[in-house]
Amino acid sequence: MNLCDYVVVANLKNDTNKEMRIFFEMMCEEVFLPLGQEIEILAKKSEGLLPITIHYIHDGLQIFANNDWDPDWHIRFNGEIIKPESPTRLSAIIVI
Repeated sequence: MNLCDYVVVANLKNDTNKEMRIFFEMMCEEVFLPLGQEIEILAKKSEGLLPITIHYIHDGLQIFANNDWDPDWHIRFNGEIIKPESPTRLSAIIVI
């Protein structure tokens, strides 16, 4: 993955009272975002990528590219770039 080929399309923070589910496209890739945590959503640059669409669903969000069938979604969480799968469970790392 060459980071120069990707663009940040959204910054999300879970400020709800429970774990949030984020689905990319039609539930092919799913991320569970813990309470109080943030992610950046990255996708491969293309003419059909933007604007993205975000739908609110009962337990999270569903994210779609404008007109790109395979935007190669990635997330940045705690400084790491991760390719989401189904499911991807993120965990808050607490250093004491």
